[in-house]
Amino acid sequence: MKISIKYMGSIINLPSGVIDLAKNASENELKVILVLSAYSSHFCDFDKAIPALCKQLDLTASEVTSALCFWAKNGILELDGVDNISPDTVSSVTEADNSVPSFTGAQITALIDANPSFKMLADCAANVLGKDFTPTDYNSLLHIKNYYKFSDEYILMLLAYCVENNTSNWAYIRKTSKILYDEGIDTYEKLEEHFAARRNKRSLEYKVRKLFGVGGREFTAREKGIFDAWANAKISYELIKMAYEISVDNGKGANWNYANKILENWLASGVKTVEDAQRLMESHKEKLSMSSFDTDDFFEAALKRSSERIKERSKK
Repeated sequence: MKISIKYMGSIINLPSGVIDLAKNASENELKVILVLSAYSSHFCDFDKAIPALCKQLDLTASEVTSALCFWAKNGILELDGVDNISPDTVSSVTEADNSVPSFTGAQITALIDANPSFKMLADCAANVLGKDFTPTDYNSLLHIKNYYKFSDEYILMLLAYCVENNTSNWAYIRKTSKILYDEGIDTYEKLEEHFAARRNKRSLEYKVRKLFGVGGREFTAREKGIFDAWANAKISYELIKMAYEISVDNGKGANWNYANKILENWLASGVKTVEDAQRLMESHKEKLSMSSFDTDDFFEAALKRSSERIKERSKK
């Protein structure tokens, strides 16, 4: 009995290397290479090929991508002169709705083998998080890399910051990524500046809590509003401490409102440093008169007395 292939219409042209790889190729991988060979002119654009192959073969984007990775890894496929497949190329079809992809372990292995740059990112990320990556970890990393288009350096800084704050689970990392992206913090330089400001605010909060005797309890709504205003205005701890000492020296104790009024007056007068505040208080001495005082006069007198006490303490 003789076997004959009936050539009717177009002919599929495949590299001979496919024969050697066929025994190790999966059903999906064979389907993809056959369709690509038959309709290569229609699938020259990789981004458009993924959804088209998904529709024609009734496969998911993950399955198609895995198959392409297999053939690229083994030298059968080449994409416009690029010899590997980047995770970025599947973002539009796997994560258009900001969902985490669901590549299997085998698919991830194929993707990593075909893409050394992603393997390097994953290895560094695993080192930062201090864990061996599972498929869940790889999928979450792919999600952040593909959907937000963050650079590798950006992602590693983000992961390091989360670890620093003891919140390194992927749900938190994904949520933080979305917040940063929505706020326009989408480059390494912007992220570095953002995290520096966050660290400075935490440092200031620790010092202010200790100064006003707040301890570890939550700020009240009033305290939080005042502290946030100080932090946003970038008032130094030294100025806050000076306002606190004036409040205490004038019998007000650790009075947030009193200290805040002092700082507001200083800001309105252009005060930025302790030296500026001392010069401002010195300038008030000459205009103060004991003959007629209004509320503001009493306040200025209090500042004068405090200025003198602060100077005395600095001499000791």
